[in-house]
Amino acid sequence: MAAPTELTVLLRLYTGKQKSPTVIIQDFCEYLQKYARHYLQEAPELVMYLDDTANTVQRELEELEAKSKVFLSTDLKGKKLAFVPQYYIDRILQRFKEIEEKPEIPFPLGTELPSNYPQAFLKPVYITTDFSSLIESGERTNAYMHQLAFPDETPPMIYPASLSPEKMLDLAMSKIRFFLRKDESKDYIQKRMMVANPGKELTIKNMLIQFQTRPSESLRAFKHSGDSYLFWNYLCSFIRQDYTKKSEKTPEETSLIQSVFITEYLNNYYKNKVQQDLQRETALKNLELAFQKPPYHYDMESITRFTDSRGVPLLGQYQKTDLEAFIQDKTGSAHPNGLPALLVFKTDTGIRYFVLKEKVAPLAIKLCNDARKIIKDQLTREWYQALKSYRQENAMKSQVEFEKKLSELCKSSTPVLHALLTASFISLLASEGLEDTSGAQGSFHLFSRGRLAPMSELLMLDRQEILTDTRIMLPFWYTIPIISAIITFLHRPKRAKVKKHTGKTMQNATAKEESAPTGKAAKEKRKEELREAAELIEKKLVPEGSDIETELTIHLDSWNRTLDSQAKNNLTEDVNSLIRDYIRRIIRTIKAQSFDLPRIEGLARTLADTPSLAKIPNRDALMGYIELYILKLVKGIT
Repeated sequence: MAAPTELTVLLRLYTGKQKSPTVIIQDFCEYLQKYARHYLQEAPELVMYLDDTANTVQRELEELEAKSKVFLSTDLKGKKLAFVPQYYIDRILQRFKEIEEKPEIPFPLGTELPSNYPQAFLKPVYITTDFSSLIESGERTNAYMHQLAFPDETPPMIYPASLSPEKMLDLAMSKIRFFLRKDESKDYIQKRMMVANPGKELTIKNMLIQFQTRPSESLRAFKHSGDSYLFWNYLCSFIRQDYTKKSEKTPEETSLIQSVFITEYLNNYYKNKVQQDLQRETALKNLELAFQKPPYHYDMESITRFTDSRGVPLLGQYQKTDLEAFIQDKTGSAHPNGLPALLVFKTDTGIRYFVLKEKVAPLAIKLCNDARKIIKDQLTREWYQALKSYRQENAMKSQVEFEKKLSELCKSSTPVLHALLTASFISLLASEGLEDTSGAQGSFHLFSRGRLAPMSELLMLDRQEILTDTRIMLPFWYTIPIISAIITFLHRPKRAKVKKHTGKTMQNATAKEESAPTGKAAKEKRKEELREAAELIEKKLVPEGSDIETELTIHLDSWNRTLDSQAKNNLTEDVNSLIRDYIRRIIRTIKAQSFDLPRIEGLARTLADTPSLAKIPNRDALMGYIELYILKLVKGIT
């Protein structure tokens, strides 16, 4: 081992040799010169202490004093002194090494330190509030000591900060074990515990034997087994009752009482820790079960709101770090060639969803079923408008273009489904047997020949069937080939020409004016029919004795719980504007015959699934609000 060269270490060596924390600087300089000459070849840097030793040492001592590591003074005879607090820390540390070998040696007390001992080197610790917290966050160092205070008149003990509470517990249990070996202490305590716990005589006897003969096993049970809590509670209580009555105690008895306090409080700490660990494990199991429930896919915000069967939030039963560790573990690779248990996919808006691997097929089935009607209705409307204008899209004629069209509509109308189907893990699921699982779900197949099935199969949409249904909706003359061909020819794009026949132009204008009343009457009739349909739906949505405005307010308060009034009004207006814009776009395509409650529910579901509204919690209340607001808008527009 190389010879130490730091002045702080040399001071500690010197004080230990002198057995005093106070150093006469002149004597220390002489010691330092001899030390430097002796170890000069081994440590050449000691040469600085051979020339002008006094000034060199004085300068370094002043630097240490600025850091509160030494305290300089002068005695009555003019001798310069240095007080080294570390001397007591080394001395107390040595005492604990002796206690470890001989449990009968008492713990050091605070009274063993001088009254002027610097408080920076002695930090108070209260056993009732601070001691157990040092287990997880305490600093382990010999730079200072702890002074452990007890709740009654028991004198505080001191120990180096390098000793952990677990080590103090081990020493405390050694002292209790030593006490039970003395005289008839064990038989006396055992008898009292058996009287207080009838029917548990054998358990008490076995635990006392284990405590005395197998210390490490007993300590392990103390920390991890809730069954030993009552044993230690009674044991510590009976010892404390016997000795707290004594007005004057020997150092050994004081040390025993201190040991009992340490054991008693850490017994409560480990009992609570076992309960918390059990609660955390149960909550994490409930967290895993929550992923198996519909809707199967959850973002991080939804995961933090998971509750147990009693409705108590799971976050709180475990810490946020536990949740992060759980997610990291489940999304990590289960084995080199396999997918993890929990898969992640992300929408174009950046929202990350988590889904269990075995729930991908059920989730795909659910999302495809929900998306089928939305995409079919949207595609039907677009094709209807195209055919009505005597146009044809490529998707009507080509299956490849039809698949592309469905993918585009899926991306815009059902972003979650699109994100799931385009996730990187989808192509790997077939190789892990997910195809067989999905095939069991009726006629739905997520995979076909080891690859993701075409979009038309997933949504169960047939191009020819949709085209046929759309054509049925057209006026009858669109279905007569000769008339349809002639009208199509007449509606082909023409180049603009400047007409000079003023008379003919006036005749056309007059004809339009004559036909205007007929178009206006049709519009009024359509409005009246929509109004009647809306009134029928209102009777189903609005309870008897209430009205739309009242129900809107009730649903609004359920989904918009923002505390700030301005922010609440802004969110409400944003949602209302989104609904109004959507209804204005589709109102012309709504027919009174098809305007019923399922139609309103479908429109509300489409809006609620948009990225803007998907983040709003309490989806049921939001859906109810959208349905009522759509009904209000349709009644107002008509």
